[in-house]
Amino acid sequence: GAPRSAREALQAGAIGLDALRAAHRLRDSRSALDVLVTVASFVAIPTVFGLFPTWWSASLLALFAIRTFNCAAQLVHESDHGTLFRDPRLNRMFGNLFAYLLGYTRSGHRTAHMDHHVYLNTERDPDIIFSQPGAGASAIARGLLGDLFFVSALKRLLQYSQSDRASYSVSPWRRLTLRHLARAGASMAPVAASQLVLLALFTVTGGRWAYLLLHVLPIMTLYPLQIRVRSIAEHGFEAGYEPSSAADAWTTRTSRLNFLERWIVAPFGQYLHYEHHVFPGVPNYNLGEVHRLLVASGIPMPTNRSYFGFVISRIRADWARGSDHGARAAIPPRSEA
Repeated sequence: GAPRSAREALQAGAIGLDALRAAHRLRDSRSALDVLVTVASFVAIPTVFGLFPTWWSASLLALFAIRTFNCAAQLVHESDHGTLFRDPRLNRMFGNLFAYLLGYTRSGHRTAHMDHHVYLNTERDPDIIFSQPGAGASAIARGLLGDLFFVSALKRLLQYSQSDRASYSVSPWRRLTLRHLARAGASMAPVAASQLVLLALFTVTGGRWAYLLLHVLPIMTLYPLQIRVRSIAEHGFEAGYEPSSAADAWTTRTSRLNFLERWIVAPFGQYLHYEHHVFPGVPNYNLGEVHRLLVASGIPMPTNRSYFGFVISRIRADWARGSDHGARAAIPPRSEA
């Protein structure tokens, strides 16, 4: 019974038009603060390691790096939706900056992300590389292993090397050509330049090997792993659910997280994911007010209590059923919505 779009929410009386207009207002000062915090985080990681080059500091900084990557990804995401800054030039500039620091281009990310909204949980959804919504225990385990062995990061990089929605492929690795690789390489030039700057920063603070230990390795392994966990918790089906159509496959949840999950995995309001899919034009810092309005109106909010807890429960439920039945649930055909 929960609305699936802003129009449905308005028609249901879950939110008023004036409140919705207020929620869409951008605050450049808030975005500027988020940008400064994220840039400072990128600088702090090698600097702190240079001051305290120990195994325990490396472990803590690796977790802090995951938070930093999630902060940067959320700013790229805000830029995709035009909700980072009022000035389109600033919106693109900082979206590009943080995409480059994460190792891809904003144009490629935006192409994939817009398709995620349009084709959620169908065969056209680029995020099914992380969350096939009906995947069972063994499929989830294989995916997590792929995350730790660089497979998911490489697949995502190939997805983000595409910027033309007309020819976009969810699985570009299945039809790689020299022309595709040449275009991808050309688009990565500013990414390479940004990574060289980051490497220089690491070299003069924590050491060049720290760049591999605290940037390249986490972003290629732990970062995709936690994206998978978050994607399953936000868009995966409940154990045993098998949709009959693309409309039935539309599943998204808001998360009630503990402090550690929220701080590391879901900074800048990422945990308010149901609200974002219903109101994609609302900046992250206004989603909390949207959430309160929906709750006050009695909307049955789809929620989970923990990203990792949801995934563990899914795996246990599959085991309890005696087979990996969930893996047989087909991904619905693409939606043309």
